[in-house]
Amino acid sequence: MTGCDVVRGLNNHGFTEQQPEKADKAMTKVPCNGCTLCCRKDAIRLLPEDDASQYQTEPHQSGDGSLMLAHRPDGSCIYLTKEGCGIHGRAPKMCRQFDCRDLASKLTFTQARKLADKKMLPIAIWRKGKDLIKVIENE
Repeated sequence: MTGCDVVRGLNNHGFTEQQPEKADKAMTKVPCNGCTLCCRKDAIRLLPEDDASQYQTEPHQSGDGSLMLAHRPDGSCIYLTKEGCGIHGRAPKMCRQFDCRDLASKLTFTQARKLADKKMLPIAIWRKGKDLIKVIENE
């Protein structure tokens, strides 16, 4: 399950969203700056608008019949290169839309930790989002 899946499925796991933080207004462009945490040990689900034939895929870990981008044995996305995303210009919709700040603003630490314990969310992604929100708040 991806961070995007987690945000969309909070209620399915008994979680409710936090109130958006004031940083939400400043979150327009994702400041990845070389960060690739969301490209590791995650499962980017292909959406109906994504053309699965354009990607190396494998069954999504949810078991619901959907597909996700394939991974290397170390858990990193098959398209992750030393320079970053090797398909950045044609990446699946979830890759293009994911923002760790959005995830961090919607989950408490306890919720993120529970999802991490279930292997549904690498906690480092949640922490990175919180760190980036703090930067915005301090500007």
